[in-house]
Amino acid sequence: MISLRDLTLNSRCVQVPSVTLYGESFPLAPLTQVELDTFKIQLADILMIPGADERKVMEDRIEQYVYALRSTKNELDNKPQFTGLNPEDTELGFGLIRPQFTHAGVATYKTSWLVPIVALTWSDWLFEAAANPFTIGRDFCLCITHLKSLLSPTPLLSECRFQVGRRGILIPNDTRSLRLADSTNNIAIVAVPTMICKPKSSLYARVKGDAGAGNDEIVLGGLIFGLGRALKEEVPTWTA
Repeated sequence: MISLRDLTLNSRCVQVPSVTLYGESFPLAPLTQVELDTFKIQLADILMIPGADERKVMEDRIEQYVYALRSTKNELDNKPQFTGLNPEDTELGFGLIRPQFTHAGVATYKTSWLVPIVALTWSDWLFEAAANPFTIGRDFCLCITHLKSLLSPTPLLSECRFQVGRRGILIPNDTRSLRLADSTNNIAIVAVPTMICKPKSSLYARVKGDAGAGNDEIVLGGLIFGLGRALKEEVPTWTA
């Protein structure tokens, strides 16, 4: 595992020309020293407080975040410069994932992390049409590494599963440990296999509960990389 301190242009995740994840190949664009330094400094700024379990998960996925950044830059023809948290319209930036960068219905941008949970039944969570994925916007990439529940005192989510791209079907994830909030700061958080959803790829997710029905608030933890014109939107307009 590479720490932020150890991340350099000589690190493997910055040097390799491509990676393969869940059967899909991701060509990777190069980063300059300025871009890498910007990523290191500003990621440290947006990570949660020292000792928090979310920070631990995100620090453990540094390499995957670099792959996602480089993949996004490649998908955007290697033209935009990565400038971090406050990019101009045609510059590449990053931040935490907001609900509006996902769909829950035909052209229905999510406005919150609320998700209906049905007891003992699998149901659509992130989708375009029933049982079908939505398409990621053309100007950004989602790198999902963990989930959080904002429902107190007891989260309803018990299991979830994702399909990334055409072949990236993941086995169901057991998320029952969310109920324990077994973390330094008593936060309901669980790590999931890293998913890189590059621009214009597809994402589909399903959820299930054990008992009881109602709305949970399930946050997609990780980072979004994209052009400033997409990241800054208050009202989503992005298209694939």
